[in-house]
Amino acid sequence: MSNPSQPARVNVDRDTVLIVTDGELSAAATRVLQQEGYDVVTARHAGHAYLVALTRARIDFLISESRFDEMTGEALATRVRRYHPQLRSLYVADGHAQGSAHTLVRPFTREELLERLSRMARAATSQAS
Repeated sequence: MSNPSQPARVNVDRDTVLIVTDGELSAAATRVLQQEGYDVVTARHAGHAYLVALTRARIDFLISESRFDEMTGEALATRVRRYHPQLRSLYVADGHAQGSAHTLVRPFTREELLERLSRMARAATSQAS
């Protein structure tokens, strides 16, 4: 039990997730991830996401649309990775798209989102060892 006279500790080691999807999905994913202890930042489109990447000290995960009008999610990840080399990316695609290790197909559940992020984090940890 925490002592109310002591300030709450901030977990500076929390993974940061940049979400670049439509408003409804972004809001839902933000709620889920914040409840799980992630630091979440959102962007409205790929250009805005790139600016966010320039101003943030740390971005560990990118969750983005697989395609934007101006570029693909993979192209965005490549640009963001210039400033955040540890970045792991997950692309959201419509139900008719084929899924891959880096694609989460709509509709998906809270558990699917969390499992995919967990799997990506484990893979990155095993590669670093």
